[in-house]
Amino acid sequence: MPRKCFFGKDGLAENELIALPREAARHLDSVLRSKPGDSIEIRDGEGHGWKGVIESMKDGAIQVRLLERQVLTNESSLSITLALAFSRSEKMEEVIRHATELGVQRIAFFRARRSQYGLKGDKIDRKRERWEKIAREALCQCGRARLPEIVVFQETEDFLREVSERETLGPCGLKLVALETAAEESLVSLKHAVPSCEQVLVVVGPEGGWTVEEVNLFKHYALRSVHLGPRILRLETAALAIVSCVQLLWGDFGQGLGGRTDS
Repeated sequence: MPRKCFFGKDGLAENELIALPREAARHLDSVLRSKPGDSIEIRDGEGHGWKGVIESMKDGAIQVRLLERQVLTNESSLSITLALAFSRSEKMEEVIRHATELGVQRIAFFRARRSQYGLKGDKIDRKRERWEKIAREALCQCGRARLPEIVVFQETEDFLREVSERETLGPCGLKLVALETAAEESLVSLKHAVPSCEQVLVVVGPEGGWTVEEVNLFKHYALRSVHLGPRILRLETAALAIVSCVQLLWGDFGQGLGGRTDS
C-alpha cells in the first residue's frame, strides 16, 4: 500500500495536534482516500520522525495527532556530497529526487564554463525553494530521516574554493570528479587503493564536458578523476551512476540491513 509519510515543521512533540499542509491534506483525501483513525508518519528532515493518527478531516483540512517518536536508523553511513554543473531544470530536479533517495547529504550546484545557464539574485532563492520541496517529497517517499542540504555557487572556482575552505575530509575522505576519458581511474581500482572511506565528494557535469582550465582546477584542488565506463552518459545518468557506485563500494549498499558488511 502507498506510504503515508509527510513533512512537518521543526520542533514537533509527542501528543501534539498538527495541521497538515494543504497539498499533503489534498493528497491524503483525494488520492489515498484516507479517513480519521488512519495511521500516518511525519518527518521533520532533521533526523526526527513520529507515528501519528488522523484525528479529523474537514473542509480540506486534516489534523494529525502525533503518537510516538520513531527511532530512524536509515541514514547513510557514508557522508556524500554531490556537486552538479547547472543543466536544464527538469534534469536537476530529477537528480535531486534520486540523490535524496540514495542518501546524499549535501547537493551543490554551480555554473561550469559550458553550463547552459546560471542563476543570480532572487532566482537562486526561488529555485532553491523549488528544489527543497522536491527533496522533501523524496525524503517522505523513501522514509529517510534527514533532508539534504542544497547550496548554489556562481562558478566552478567558487565551488572549489568553498570545498577547500571547509575541508573536513581528512585521510578517510575522497574528492572525485567524473571525466569521460578512458585514461582516468576506475572506481573499482580506487576501492583497492582506498578500502575504507567515511566521506566522499563527487562532481558531475556539464553535458558539454569540462574545459581544460576546469580539469586543471580540479587537479589543483586535489580532486581525483574517475571514469564511468566506455559510454558517454547524460548528466542525470552520470550523477545517479556515480552516487550508486560509491554507496556500493564504501557506503550502505554493500552492507546488510543490520549494518553488517556483506561478503
